[in-house]
Amino acid sequence: MSQSRERERSRLTKYLLQILKAILVSSLGVGGGVGLLLMIFVLTNRSDPNAFKYGMTAGLAIGIIFALFLVAVLIPLDLSAYVFKAKGGYKQIWDLEQVREFEIKGTAKQALHYARQALLLVPYVVEVSDDVEHMITRAKTGASWRSGGEVMEVEINPLSANDWTIKITSKPYNKKAVFDYGKNFENVETFSAQVKKMAQAIEGGGQKNG
Repeated sequence: MSQSRERERSRLTKYLLQILKAILVSSLGVGGGVGLLLMIFVLTNRSDPNAFKYGMTAGLAIGIIFALFLVAVLIPLDLSAYVFKAKGGYKQIWDLEQVREFEIKGTAKQALHYARQALLLVPYVVEVSDDVEHMITRAKTGASWRSGGEVMEVEINPLSANDWTIKITSKPYNKKAVFDYGKNFENVETFSAQVKKMAQAIEGGGQKNG
């Protein structure tokens, strides 16, 4: 139990550090960009010797405003998305890269079919490809208001002739992404639910016929 709490605390700490880094970098970038543009504008149109001072003041003000916006709006929105989607059912919810693993019954062909069809049902998926030889299916999602896009990978490993382990991973396409507002969590949950539903429907139909 103590190790589990330590891992959860470590994940939360990593998440908070990522947010602080994002606030600092974004604020400096936005503020610095605005300040530089203002300084160039003043120099080219007025030749004012205080152009640097104006640029620094404006950049600092814009940077602070943007940082406050991140703290007041984007961060609570991201946190609430994770907590709401987890609904107390998961503890490891802070990682942008989300992973689920479960078992299903069926043939190899059925397992690949379930994976492909389930990926197509994930919101914003635009491309699905199959590596039949290695029993891997991959997908890419398009951009949404929550994310610039994600990459998903499904590994299908045999346990026996008709038993399979399905491992689904979803992570941001942009490795520097900090916020996803629960999108990767939603991806793996949607996929998992759809695969289980399809496998159970086939298994149930087989039992009835038998």
